[in-house]
Amino acid sequence: MKNSKSLIIMSSLAIIGIQCKKDEAVVTPPVPGHEYMTTVKLRLENTANPNDTIWATWRDLTPEDTNAPDTSLAIVNVKKNSTYKLSAFILDETHLPAEDITEEIRERANYHRFFLLPSSSISNYVVVTPTDYDSNSPSLQLGLENVVTISDNIASGRLQGILKHQPNTKDGTMEVIQNYWVI
Repeated sequence: MKNSKSLIIMSSLAIIGIQCKKDEAVVTPPVPGHEYMTTVKLRLENTANPNDTIWATWRDLTPEDTNAPDTSLAIVNVKKNSTYKLSAFILDETHLPAEDITEEIRERANYHRFFLLPSSSISNYVVVTPTDYDSNSPSLQLGLENVVTISDNIASGRLQGILKHQPNTKDGTMEVIQNYWVI
């Protein structure tokens, strides 16, 4: 544990941030209807030791109410001076079986961008670099696959997750918007 510090991945959720409602008149081909993003899972695999794999899960199974999300599985310990491959998975668990929205986001990569932003307490010690791209010209980052570099001064902090849906307007930028969920 002496080489580890806590990297807290906590979450809060607002209904505006958990829904990805698409305007079918704008996007071609037609976009599937409204879905909830009830669950975000982050898989961190240490690139030096694949057996060192950590999962963080943020879940809000009642997105239409004001109950707090379940963040009990959203705390991870990462090693100092390490690099992790981070994969993000987004699910709608209001359906049985749960719907994996991640694949839809990948299929529509030209309209989506997933951001993982370290909080100010760790922003100098944690670098998140997306490694997946869409097919726009020029290519823009998608952000479901990342390399996360941890320095030797890591402390406790948070990663904020923001999924942007920008049909026909994706430019790879993000304006900070309150009410988006935080991982």
